[in-house]
Amino acid sequence: MPDTPPRALIAPATLRWVALVLVTALITLMFFGMIRSFLIPLIMAAIVAELSRPLYRRIRTFLGGRRHLASAVTLVLILVLVILPVILIASIAAQQALGLSRSVVMIVNSLTASATEAALPDWIPYQEDIDDLGPEIANKVADLITAVARYMVATLSSLSRGTALFFLDTFIFLYAMYFFLQMDTPVMTQILRFTGLAAETQTKIAERSVSVSRATIKGTLVIGVVQGVLGGIGFYVAGIDGATFWGVVMGIVSIIPGIGPSLVLSIGVVYLLAIGQTGAAIGLGLWAGLVVTTIDNILRPILVGRDTQMHDILILVSTFGGLGMFGAVGLILGPVVAGLFVTIWTTLAEAAAMPPDGAHGPPETRKVTG
Repeated sequence: MPDTPPRALIAPATLRWVALVLVTALITLMFFGMIRSFLIPLIMAAIVAELSRPLYRRIRTFLGGRRHLASAVTLVLILVLVILPVILIASIAAQQALGLSRSVVMIVNSLTASATEAALPDWIPYQEDIDDLGPEIANKVADLITAVARYMVATLSSLSRGTALFFLDTFIFLYAMYFFLQMDTPVMTQILRFTGLAAETQTKIAERSVSVSRATIKGTLVIGVVQGVLGGIGFYVAGIDGATFWGVVMGIVSIIPGIGPSLVLSIGVVYLLAIGQTGAAIGLGLWAGLVVTTIDNILRPILVGRDTQMHDILILVSTFGGLGMFGAVGLILGPVVAGLFVTIWTTLAEAAAMPPDGAHGPPETRKVTG
């Protein structure tokens, strides 16, 4: 009888590939499970590093090409000009939110008491429904303001409770960004090299992802910050309490197309008119109409330029969705993830629509071989 080959030698190449895939998947899962608590600061570091790359290059040129020193100077500027002011403003806004929520409760109680004593004329129909409607509306408004205030207070409280974790994440963010800035090839491009996609597709995805993310962040976050600051200044000059808190609210609602900070500013004008501050109300209305709401039309072409922009609806849902999933950093991560989603699917659709090699041109002009 002829000798039969051992069963282990039937398909050695297949077994090696299966073992390699299993080991790769196992090690990858273990690695991401080990660093999952640091993924957010690492992703944020990659995003901010890409946005700060033009500044880094200018500083590196000014310093004679010294990469490490230029990266350190860039980090110090971001820390002093962005991170520390954001923490300070969030702390002040949370404290004002707590005081504002207490004031709203007192106002609602006084309005409810006044409503029970006031009498409507006899000719007005449905008086019983109207009597119940006024305090109910006031209570709903109070609940809304109190919910926003509690969210900000809870955010500050969690920051205080997790001080060590916060500083650890900040250290990871700054440390990773220090090296990301010095990379000649962006992190996104390096990751795409492991996907197995064609080099042209990798380049297209990387360029569009950066373009969409940059346009979204500049067109949404930066303009929201500017409008929030200008709106808060208007509230402060007009003498409205909690100007910092309302400025933060205006910065957040600025992502809503067609509404933005105008809604909050209108409420401020109505409030000033109700308490008899007519001059302040007119001044705030002019400031809102001439400066706060028109700054978007001035800054957006300058900041966004030729970068690809997402639709306003997608920006809105991704921002709020990012807030719900990632917390405060979702204001940045949400639109970035949406930008990656749009970029990848657009690139895949274009790749699928491209004709295969040798199929360019009309069928009758192709050269038939064989």
